Amino acid sequence: MELTEFIKIGEVNAKEFLVKAEDTADYIGNTGVAVLSTPSMIRFMEDTAAHIIVSKLPSGYRPVGTKIDVAHIGPTPIGGTVTVKATLTAIERRKLTYEVAAYYGENKIGFGSYQQHVISLERFMGKNKG
Repeated sequence: MELTEFIKIGEVNAKEFLVKAEDTADYIGNTGVAVLSTPSMIRFMEDTAAHIIVSKLPSGYRPVGTKIDVAHIGPTPIGGTVTVKATLTAIERRKLTYEVAAYYGENKIGFGSYQQHVISLERFMGKNKG
């Protein structure tokens, strides 16, 4: 399968996420830090990037995250809206590379790169059998 048949470098997706209590550092154990956690920011970035490709793939194929390198540089309180932008910057066989950034209002709160590989669900899930 040639991914360039389904997607082009430069494609962009942006999504908004409302920060809930379960998205905070406090919720995952950093008591008293009731702002967006880094794992939740990463989850928002992964979700935004995946939506660039997931609906364009043939049945039985999905993107899976394989590498992320991000900085989380600013807080977002519970109830705050985070806007995430993902831009596809490279396609290398089944590997997709994105530039990702997250904003709270006008403030950049996170940025970096994210990679996915497009996998066959049948083969991938077959590897998971004991």
